[in-house]
Amino acid sequence: MRKLIVLSLLCFATIQNIAALNAQSNHTDLLTQSTKQIIPAKNTAQSEKKITRKPAPTIMNFRCDGRQYCAQMTSRAEAEYFLQHCPDTRMDGDNDGVPCENDSRF
Repeated sequence: MRKLIVLSLLCFATIQNIAALNAQSNHTDLLTQSTKQIIPAKNTAQSEKKITRKPAPTIMNFRCDGRQYCAQMTSRAEAEYFLQHCPDTRMDGDNDGVPCENDSRF
């Protein structure tokens, strides 16, 4: 009987937490919408155009260390780096600039 009470209390707390998160999310959406209505757009062309941001470039800590084959690479990005920056790589059999095309890991 104790387990049933504890379980029901946990379920109730979870439901309350989810409801609070949903209410907070809806409140944020309402604030965003009201702010857009209050602040007029400077240029109608700008307001109609969607702003797309490119993801921040990730810092790659690759260095040429003598590896030449796809089996020695840990990611597609690493293979691309090696193909572009390191001499004597053997990862692009058809010389189209795409390394490790037949490697199913990537």
